[in-house]
Amino acid sequence: ELVLNNGVDPATGVQLISVNGKPGRDIEFQDYDEVWAAWKKFLKFYTDLAVESDYVCDRSLKKHDSDAFASSLIDNCMQCGKTLKNGGAEFDFVSQSNIGTSIIGDALAVLKKLVFEEKKVAFKELRAALDANWQGEKNQKMRRLALSVPKFGNDEDYVDCLTADVYESYLELLPAYHNERYGRGPFGCGYTMSTSNISSYVPCGMDVGATPDGRYAGAPLNEGASPCLGADRRGPTAVLKSVSKLPNQRMAGGQLLNMKFSPSALAGEDNLEKFVAFLEANRILGNFHIQFNIVSSEELRDAKLHPERHQNLMVRVAGYCALFTSLIPEVQDAIIARTEMAGF
Repeated sequence: ELVLNNGVDPATGVQLISVNGKPGRDIEFQDYDEVWAAWKKFLKFYTDLAVESDYVCDRSLKKHDSDAFASSLIDNCMQCGKTLKNGGAEFDFVSQSNIGTSIIGDALAVLKKLVFEEKKVAFKELRAALDANWQGEKNQKMRRLALSVPKFGNDEDYVDCLTADVYESYLELLPAYHNERYGRGPFGCGYTMSTSNISSYVPCGMDVGATPDGRYAGAPLNEGASPCLGADRRGPTAVLKSVSKLPNQRMAGGQLLNMKFSPSALAGEDNLEKFVAFLEANRILGNFHIQFNIVSSEELRDAKLHPERHQNLMVRVAGYCALFTSLIPEVQDAIIARTEMAGF
């Protein structure tokens, strides 16, 4: 969002950083390479800020929250007489939780294909459509074009490779950073990448405007390494194939892939055998982590309308389980919006 607006936050008009060194949101990109260069510049800027924030937090915790009990349960803290925040752990890595990587991949695919390759949409037209949150007949037509561009989760190299590039752009930055305990004992003291962002993709999306992939302003971002809501249209195996193209072996903080199946998809021995084969395929492909809801969208919608009928409905949210009726409406809607796979 900031790249497309020359570093200006559309919500406040404040310019935080500039692509071209000029004030204001006026920007024009000549080709996809210029967009990608701007993305990497901004990513470095904000990663620097994130690490600075960690330092402030760690110094505060070291002083005000010694966490003696937790430290006593971690190898090496008792032996060296140090708490976790003072460098007592044997291993010490910070796992940054990245949100919206699939959104970025899908958005870059739209820019690359529609604006620069096929030239069906001018950059300023696209940005005007985003400013209008895709409202209006002309902008809705443009949105339909954006939705027709390949989306991550369908085993299409065009967008899967762009999404993998987003991961790589972050991973290549991390070796330059160390946490606040660096040089004070623990092994590592560096940063690693993770998409285990629990349910924060919903509230974070509330602060992000419309995006080029066709998403409306305020809608959830994608969760974990999962495709964007409703973008995976070619079945569960295609999702696994797309995720397998990401640098999963380098994601030491974990990858989170959520999927939803209808109960009928696992009914009977034959379908259960297919499900086991599906899990084995996921392992062979080298994917990190996968978790499921086996529940129909119809039941979830009824549970939202009539919570008293579904008091015991447990769902997998994102890294944790919760009673569906206890979740805020926005998270309920996001779970309902996940693609319901009818079979393998």
